[in-house]
Amino acid sequence: MHSRFQPVIAVLLAHAALTFGAPAGSETTLTTLTTIADVRALTLDEAARHHPVQVRGIITYCNPIYSLGFVQDETGGIFFTPPPAGAPDSPMLAAGDRVEIIGITRRGRFSPSISILPGDLDSTVASTGSPVVMRIVRLDAGPLPTVPLVGVERINTGDFHDQFVRVRATLRRVAEHLDPSVEQLNMDASSRSGALNIILDCPKSDQATVKEWENVEAEISGVVSGEANDRSQLRRVTLLVASVSQIKPNTAAMQASFNQPVRGFRELLQYRPPIAGATEERLHVTGIVTLVHPSRGGFYLGSEQGGLWVRTPQHSSLLNGDDVDVIGFIAGGADEGVWLEDGIHRIARRAVPFAPRVSTADEIAKGGDFGSLIQVEGQLIDQFDRPSHRLLYLGAEGHTFYARLAESADTTPPLALENGSWLRLTGVCEKPNGTAARESFSLLLRENADIALISRPPWFNTQRLRWILGGVLVLTVLVSAWVLLLQRQVTRQTQVIAHQIEQKTLSDERRRIARELHDTLEQQLAGVNIHLDTVAECAPEMPAPVSRALDNARAMLTHSRTEAHRSILELRSRTIEQTGLIGAVRESIEALQVITPRITTEVEGREQRLSQRVEFQLLRIVQESITNALKHAQAETITVRFHFTQDELTVTITDDGTGFDATQPPAVHSTRFGLLGMRERAAKIRASIDIQSTPGTGSTVSVTAPIHPTHTP
Repeated sequence: MHSRFQPVIAVLLAHAALTFGAPAGSETTLTTLTTIADVRALTLDEAARHHPVQVRGIITYCNPIYSLGFVQDETGGIFFTPPPAGAPDSPMLAAGDRVEIIGITRRGRFSPSISILPGDLDSTVASTGSPVVMRIVRLDAGPLPTVPLVGVERINTGDFHDQFVRVRATLRRVAEHLDPSVEQLNMDASSRSGALNIILDCPKSDQATVKEWENVEAEISGVVSGEANDRSQLRRVTLLVASVSQIKPNTAAMQASFNQPVRGFRELLQYRPPIAGATEERLHVTGIVTLVHPSRGGFYLGSEQGGLWVRTPQHSSLLNGDDVDVIGFIAGGADEGVWLEDGIHRIARRAVPFAPRVSTADEIAKGGDFGSLIQVEGQLIDQFDRPSHRLLYLGAEGHTFYARLAESADTTPPLALENGSWLRLTGVCEKPNGTAARESFSLLLRENADIALISRPPWFNTQRLRWILGGVLVLTVLVSAWVLLLQRQVTRQTQVIAHQIEQKTLSDERRRIARELHDTLEQQLAGVNIHLDTVAECAPEMPAPVSRALDNARAMLTHSRTEAHRSILELRSRTIEQTGLIGAVRESIEALQVITPRITTEVEGREQRLSQRVEFQLLRIVQESITNALKHAQAETITVRFHFTQDELTVTITDDGTGFDATQPPAVHSTRFGLLGMRERAAKIRASIDIQSTPGTGSTVSVTAPIHPTHTP
């Protein structure tokens, strides 16, 4: 205990110039507050005006090293900043000292406080209009205030901020300060209504004794302190305890809880929470640990009557199979189930065999096995790899459920599983997550060995059936595509064969016509020519008109024989079959180059073959156009241009001859008949022909024929 000194008044004087009163125009002097309740009633902004304070109370906690001080009178408690340790003319303060504090109000982050700091003097004079002598005087020593018992859940709300309170909780973990020179212990405590952090000022000599109180229920008196953020919101609450004497462990009550009759699990399931305000005691149960789940803060307990979840922050090396005694507060209800809260356990035996209850998915879905260690069979539907575990999705008897490995130190490699396999699973049964869950229940497995393979899926399963159907579908698509391509190729080949047959037929017909012309018309013309020669020889002295008529007839006959001979040669020629239209035109032009002006050909686009019938008609149109230009228009230059597109061919014959009026029939009969013949030939192949000419500007003949013409009878 700290030694008591006689009262020492720490007087902090304001500036001498301000001792004669407030200057003119200052604010109204504030009233001195004499109770802590008056100070706590201020808003934070009002406390920032530095109201003068003069209160008497009992120190409930004081630690000058951390600048923490709390004082409480009959109306409440409040925070103040104590003088630094070792400061001159400052009293040594301890919990239980009765003091008088003269100071000012100060804005805190969460609630108002009292200041006796010299640095606040200047602002005090400005607010009050007169200097305030701030000091703390130790009057005498006495007991700490007597306060009622408060629930842990109320402490965390902020209602008892800065207040001296008394709570009942179970001490769970006791740890020394990180700095060995600091005589302090950091303690975790728990109750059925929540957890609590405690800081105990404890000499090194007493720390071993306090550590023995782990997992012992105790009554603890201390000051509720908390940290607040910039928005005046309380973040963390701590109970500050000034000495070991403020902790009263109740080992007898805890032992009495262990000595009371053991409750059966079925009895707990019928339990209903007590009436609010009634005293509640811990209940005593025993069983075998079936699954430890540290991250959830507890473990499952099993017995022949079922299973029970025990939530506890107790730090111990519990293992599956441990036989334990447990005391705790009953919690939960009919909807969420029943469990023990704030459990305290003692290990009676280690590694006790405990057989799971063999059940079925249909029985488990009825809800009587939740919390129990069970064994059930199911067919694996799917599996998912999570960062910390593998999740199995199974089905059986019309129900689906999940199974996953709980936290475990098991290093056994997991069993390789195939979807569709039948498994035997051993684990703790839990309720599904939420009433809308599709699963009937879930299983928490303890280790990889809890998964046993009954049978692998048959080779012909749903997945392989999907693969087979997919393969058949792909094969069907490929076959269909191949058939389509084959049909197109057959169509193209059929067109080629038809074209070849057409060309063969046309060639044979042309040869037949050539033979007929040679055997009939040419022979008859030769006979006529002989008769005309005979007439000329028999009548040498014919009149002049008759002689001229005979000469004209013989000339015309000669021309006709020449034309007939040329036609026969063209009919028998295979040039158009072998070289196409352009080759045939060029061959015809080459035969005329010796006696005619310059004739040129031009080709635009990619050359394509047309049917032989179309090419033959176009050839005769080109020949007729060149003949007309040479014989009747005296042309010096003739150009034949072939323009190919994807769908049609345009042949243009241009000359620089004398031209004619295209709107009127030509005067020369042969020219007129030649133009008519070109139009008829164009019509036969469904081609369009355009003849442009004016006197003195030459002529242009354009023929456009489809490359793939429709059938023409």
